[in-house]
Amino acid sequence: MTCRRLRLTAALLLLHMLAGCITITSDPRAVFLGASGATEITWLKCDVAATLLQPGAVGVTGNALDPQGFRVTTWNIHKEADYGWEQDLAQIARADDVVLIQEAALLPSLSALLSGAGLRWVMASSFLYDTQDIGVITASRVSPVASCIQRAVEPYLGIPKSAVISWLPLAGSPQTIAVINIHAINFDLALAGYRAQLAALANVLAQHHGPIIFAGDFNTWSEAREATVAEVLSPLGLTEVRLPSDERSVFFGRHLDHIFVRGLHYAEARAIAVRSSDHNPVTVILRIP
Repeated sequence: MTCRRLRLTAALLLLHMLAGCITITSDPRAVFLGASGATEITWLKCDVAATLLQPGAVGVTGNALDPQGFRVTTWNIHKEADYGWEQDLAQIARADDVVLIQEAALLPSLSALLSGAGLRWVMASSFLYDTQDIGVITASRVSPVASCIQRAVEPYLGIPKSAVISWLPLAGSPQTIAVINIHAINFDLALAGYRAQLAALANVLAQHHGPIIFAGDFNTWSEAREATVAEVLSPLGLTEVRLPSDERSVFFGRHLDHIFVRGLHYAEARAIAVRSSDHNPVTVILRIP
């Protein structure tokens, strides 16, 4: 795509968004399902989350992922704007242990769907559209030991993109598995903001010595963006999950949705063709080697 066409796309997107009322909170806003079952709102800071990750505090055999195998799916659900998203997401939520959602609009139906499937969830809200939180959601069958959120602003549009980092317990192990769910900056031709968003997440992971899942919509619509992802993630020892038959959605001739892992073996990696979003969900079964 040429720079001219890219700027036009950005302008059209901005005009569409300004048709409603957008609110960007001064502090990053986390919305999550509390222990009581009620929705709570706070700011989950990553430096505070790090203090909760004390040795020996995890590794219980009850509410923990099975190291012999657990299923993970990442999916950009296009703000639930397309017919059939509830049926497709419900099927994923029933089958999976970890569900990473981008472009989520926190409608009551979405919250009820995740909770009804027995999933705990935390959202990094990018902005409020009218009164609705829009952002990324990490839902898991086990309660995180800790979670935090980050937010980065699109250089051209001034609209944030967000990420959630959660540390999930592994049964019988003192380790946690770090799970990063990202919706990456899109309109940044110079790549400085894009690289900074990825680097900020990588910095949080620098002190984590256990397994990692880094997944989501990376907006890798150019060779330069793919190279930037590799540059930032490779030092962490992350490698991409490869799909034997790649049905991921293609934008500008490239895939945007990726799953990177460290310290994990994978099987049954595939993309699921759907009509309920402009992205196809990507799913994989992971285990500790």
